Amino acid sequence: MNPQLDDYRAVSGQLPDKMRCWHLYGAGLNNLREVVVDIPAIKPDELLVRNDACGICFSDVKIVNLGADHPRLLGRNLKDHPVVLGHECAVTVVRVGDELHDRFAIGQRFVVQPDVTYHGADMSYGYTLDGGMSEYGVIGREILDGDAGCHLIPVPDGIGYVEAALAEPWACVVAAYTYPNYRSGILDRGRLMIVDVDGKGSDSLFLERHCHRAGQVTTIADVAGTDFGHVRRHLTGDDGFDDIVILGAPSPDQLTRIASALGRRGILNLVCDQLMDKPVLIDVGRIHYEQQLYVGAKSMTEAGEAYTSNQRQDLRPDGVAWFVGAGGPLGQMHLERAIMLDRPPKKIMVTDNNADRMARLHERFDTMAAARGIDLVLLNPDTEDSLPFRDGVGVGNHAPFDDIVFLVPNADLLADSLPHLADGGVCNIFAGVNKGVMANLDLGTMLARNQRIIGTSGSSIEDLRRTLSLIDAGTPTGQVSRAPMPESERTAVPRGPHSRAEISPNASLTAIGGLNALCDGLTAVKEGRFLGKSMIFPAITRLPLTGLEETKESLPAVYAKLRDGRYWTREAEDALYATVVGTEQ
Repeated sequence: MNPQLDDYRAVSGQLPDKMRCWHLYGAGLNNLREVVVDIPAIKPDELLVRNDACGICFSDVKIVNLGADHPRLLGRNLKDHPVVLGHECAVTVVRVGDELHDRFAIGQRFVVQPDVTYHGADMSYGYTLDGGMSEYGVIGREILDGDAGCHLIPVPDGIGYVEAALAEPWACVVAAYTYPNYRSGILDRGRLMIVDVDGKGSDSLFLERHCHRAGQVTTIADVAGTDFGHVRRHLTGDDGFDDIVILGAPSPDQLTRIASALGRRGILNLVCDQLMDKPVLIDVGRIHYEQQLYVGAKSMTEAGEAYTSNQRQDLRPDGVAWFVGAGGPLGQMHLERAIMLDRPPKKIMVTDNNADRMARLHERFDTMAAARGIDLVLLNPDTEDSLPFRDGVGVGNHAPFDDIVFLVPNADLLADSLPHLADGGVCNIFAGVNKGVMANLDLGTMLARNQRIIGTSGSSIEDLRRTLSLIDAGTPTGQVSRAPMPESERTAVPRGPHSRAEISPNASLTAIGGLNALCDGLTAVKEGRFLGKSMIFPAITRLPLTGLEETKESLPAVYAKLRDGRYWTREAEDALYATVVGTEQ
């Protein structure tokens, strides 16, 4: 045992008066500076936490690149109110406000669920609220009593700091298969727009059959003369319609214009007995970020069934799945999850044009997939013998696919991939395609074949709870954290339809660094220098960014505890803290 490590875990001794943290004062790495500030004082309704581990996400790179132009930071004066990055964070409580002793105790460990809204306002952790790239941080009412509940999720004892921090990106992967926008019909008390393209007055019949649930109904008959942007702004306050039902056969241009009036988590239902024979420009970024859904029916008698005809949440059991661009850290998480499902696909194909990433996929997953009876096919589109979209070679030999999971933000590639989707297939846009990015999609054929395009962004409190339960199921103990957990936090964790309770976040880690290594870590993520995740340990103020295999020379005690000389373990984490924490205090 190491006394310094034990003291660190138990939060023994006095806290320092000063701490190091990173402030982003504007766009660009030149505006990201490490500073020394006073340890924050807390109010009676606040916690002071120690940031134990914080992963670097490509979203952090976006914040640095855009500065105050980032959508979540618009209007913020970064020179006076700099951003503290870091939303993949594991923390330990070190001080408790007087009003919170009945809910929290020193030594309790948590993961922060970063997608915080408070009184309706976006207060995302690592964006609006100070994140984890700091030795210590204040947790206030926004996180403790957010609109969706408490955004601190207790961490069981069997889970290490790295595993806990990586639970957040893993939760985004888990959430990708719990699509939030399936419902049985028109949204109750929602905003509905009916567009009568054929001018036959069939909207009256639709109103009688399906629209009793809507709170506001707008009917448009003059498609050519309607400014749908104006309709959206004037009738919905620019929020958009919850449902748009199109009766008849619009032109591709008309359908694009009509779809622009669809709101967040809105559903567009195309009721048309004619097959559209031309592609339609669709904002695929809004499908991803706003979880919009397109469904279709051939007649009004089938219009209601269109909502429920294909609501599959997860990968089709014993089906064929294609993961596009899955060589990166999150792609590897998707692949691991798919392999470890109770009823996984019988065949999984992965494409990525990075040879080093493909080699890592072979190394990590060949044996794992074979043990589950899965035919794992790895194709590099840049090699001569793999031509995914030409002459039926490569990808075409393995089509059709019941599921296509998109892990690269490329709209043209998405459009090229969809013809390989099977009847009743689901295309999941996981990659962050920006809103406003349009793709030419053969929407008529897709709806006629009962195919769906879905997309998710981020995760919920329950997604993170579920993920921690899946991680904890594979650890030696199932004990809760050292401080007692409030009764209100002891909720049952839902499971997916055929999820297997085994995921290993530690295997995703490929580089570590102290707080001083943040700039180098952001650059490495931007350049794709490492094949997996990079983790910053804020309590270690001086440790250069180091690939795990490089620890053989610089941190031999850590290297000795890696699995196969390259995979992170809880024992390696203990060795790191025992070696470094306390030596620089």
